[in-house]
Formats: sequence, structure tokens, C-alpha cells
Amino acid sequence: MPRPGHFRELDAGIPDERKALARALRGLMKVVDLSLRQTHEELARRNRGCDTSASALSDLLNARIHRPKQEVIRALYDLAETATRTSGAAMPVTWEELEDLRLKACEPPALLCTSCQRTVLPVPPAQGDRQHGKGQWPTALILLDMKQTRRAEDVAGILRHVGMAGGPAEVAHAVAACRARGLRSEADMILRYAQTGRDGRQLAEIAYEFMRMEDNVMARRVLKMSLAQ
Repeated sequence: MPRPGHFRELDAGIPDERKALARALRGLMKVVDLSLRQTHEELARRNRGCDTSASALSDLLNARIHRPKQEVIRALYDLAETATRTSGAAMPVTWEELEDLRLKACEPPALLCTSCQRTVLPVPPAQGDRQHGKGQWPTALILLDMKQTRRAEDVAGILRHVGMAGGPAEVAHAVAACRARGLRSEADMILRYAQTGRDGRQLAEIAYEFMRMEDNVMARRVLKMSLAQ
């Protein structure tokens, strides 16, 4: 992490909602005016009950956390508010505004069809035993139809949504279903989005889902991705 007040550019593939929260939290960090390590130590010293680490804070500030914890964000907000009492700096955001950003960041981004501008969302996975069957991801058929009708932007939107916001099981089933239907480049794109938006532990969870599906080749591939993070 750079020195206090300086941050690297957010990855282009991250949803806007998570970027907005990250920018607001970076504003709080400027008020706190401590390094990442010092901030973590101060949060631990204040015993706010927030289960976090310096690396997790880094992920939060770089919009890599899919479901940011309220207690961690509240602890950082309170720390910034305390700092303003001695520095005289103004708080860049209210708690209500920050909580609204957090809730939006936890929601999967809506996808719009480029031709009709209606919301397009992946089909939820089937319940019961079929949910754990190899390649059970009905949206693969939608992707195949979109690809045949040259709706490339809609295809890219769904791949991005699954890779960035889908749960570990959905990602694994989506990749398997795409590969089973000859959509290998689309399967690879899902994994690239997953690698961009997740940390090593989250990628390992996807690898575990491939193991449950008895797809050890893909499990090893994703596990290597997790170790490279």
C-alpha cells in the first residue's frame, strides 16, 4: 500500500458500486492519516470487534471485497471521526451515506441488454441435487443464443457479472457449462474476471467447487491462480 493518502488505480473490471465504496473509504483514510499497518493496529487497539487484517483492509480499499462487513467499515468511520477532533478536518461522508454505499456494493450489478435496455440477470442455479451436478448452469444456453445473434456486449456483461459477483459454486458451474457447450473462450473470460475481483482464499473456494464436481483439472488450474494472488 502506498503512503497515506495515495492509492493505486482501481481495476477496470470492478463494478461501479464497489468502486464508489472504495473511494469513500479512501477519503476516510486520508482523514485518519495513518499507514495501512498503523490503521489496522489502531483498529485492533480500540477493540471494536471488527475481524480484519492489514491485507483485508487493503482489499477493502481496492474494492476487492465482494460483501464488505458493516463492523469493519463502521470501525474505520469511527476512527476517522475521532481524528477530525484533533485535526479539524471535515468528514468526507456521513455514516448514512457510507452504509448506503456498502449495501449497494453488496448487491450484484444489474446488466442491461444493449438492444432493449432491459435488465438481464443470470438464471439462478437449480435447487436440490441438480445444483451440484456438473455443468448445471442454464444461463449457458442464453449465452449460446446471444453469441449466435452477435450480442457480444450482452455476453460480456453476463460473463463479467458471474466472474465478479457470482458465488464460488455458480462460477464453477458456469465455467463447466460453458466448456461443455463449446464456449471455451467465455469460460476463460469468467475465470479472468474471477481472478481480477477475488483474493486467493476466494479463488480457493472456487477450486473446491471444481473438486466437488470431480473436475480436478480445473480445480488445479484455479488453485494455481489462488496461489499467485
